[in-house]
Amino acid sequence: MPYFTLDTSSLRHWLTEHADLASRLGGNPADWTIREVSDGNLNTVFIVAGPDGQLCCKQALPHVRVAPEWPMPLQRALYEARYMRATADAVRPAAPELYFYDDEMFLLVMECLTPHEVLRSALIRDDAQPGFSASIGKYVARSVHATSWISRPFEVGSKLLEEFSGNTALTRITVDLILTDPFRPCSRNPEPEAALLPDVTALQENKPLHRAVGVLQDRFLTARQALLHGDLHTGSIMLHRDDVRVIDGEFATMGPIGFDCGLYLGNLALHACAAPHKQGFIKTEIIAFWRSFTNELRALLKTGGGDVWALSDETQREELLENFLTSILQDTAGFCGLEMIRRTIGFAQVADYTLCPTPENRTQARRKALQTGQRLILDASTVQTLSDVLALLTLA
Repeated sequence: MPYFTLDTSSLRHWLTEHADLASRLGGNPADWTIREVSDGNLNTVFIVAGPDGQLCCKQALPHVRVAPEWPMPLQRALYEARYMRATADAVRPAAPELYFYDDEMFLLVMECLTPHEVLRSALIRDDAQPGFSASIGKYVARSVHATSWISRPFEVGSKLLEEFSGNTALTRITVDLILTDPFRPCSRNPEPEAALLPDVTALQENKPLHRAVGVLQDRFLTARQALLHGDLHTGSIMLHRDDVRVIDGEFATMGPIGFDCGLYLGNLALHACAAPHKQGFIKTEIIAFWRSFTNELRALLKTGGGDVWALSDETQREELLENFLTSILQDTAGFCGLEMIRRTIGFAQVADYTLCPTPENRTQARRKALQTGQRLILDASTVQTLSDVLALLTLA
């Protein structure tokens, strides 16, 4: 079947031709309810409900959903399907189950997460149950263990490099929107409010900062440590009470482990900038994330399996692991800073700033995010402990 953009009517017909999926819904196809719930930047998403169950159907569009003039390859759906399959056994049940991928319609059909809600929305409404970050830390550690050179024979990493090296269009978005555009005048950057313009100009003329960003660009493009989610922020996580799920893996690529960690912590830190009264809550979540991530990874990496560190004894392995975690933390700090700046003055800014009660408060929050992001980038290489990161975040 040649590709075309689905609507509720054509999706109903498509589902009737896939008996295994239709059986999950049950009943008469005419009685299924189908509603579009798209709220991301890139894709169309439908929720289909029948008497026996529900499905989530996500189709790639040939352009950015929120910017139709920006073309986008349909194949990004393939990389999301590959990511879900590559990590499913390791992270289950912290991601929705993929039931089917149609490589002609670029359509993923997966477990429907209701009554889950997007973490960012829950945070804004002050309705997120504390402790969710521990689940995310464990998720990242388990996905790392399943795909890294340290824990797997090099053949596994080589296969993943081959499978995900073609995801260049979405990696280009990362390189541009996170690693480059915010640090230079760019038409994709929204015009900042007048009160923030001097801060933006100073940032875009800060040569020492640009050199430090260059180091992070190099890390992102050359440190192929493990398979990354690639877009792990509070809009890519859904939760219901203590059930936390990670979604939207179409940016998946091999890269530095600290990238996923940094993007997640950067979005938590942005929330603290927008809602200063929640700084204690956010600090607790950051600590929970890092503690869960490091404890889980330590436990998983105690025994060998990969070709890296193959000659180390137990004592040497412990030292190598601690040095490795410190290196990840330094990357985390730097990428956290990049994300804070990108989400403040670049494309795809965050809704957390709507929590600011006045325009003056909003400017103050955004200025703090820019200042904090620059500190993290410039001082990332000096970080040795999480306390150092918290100090740079002014959450110590």
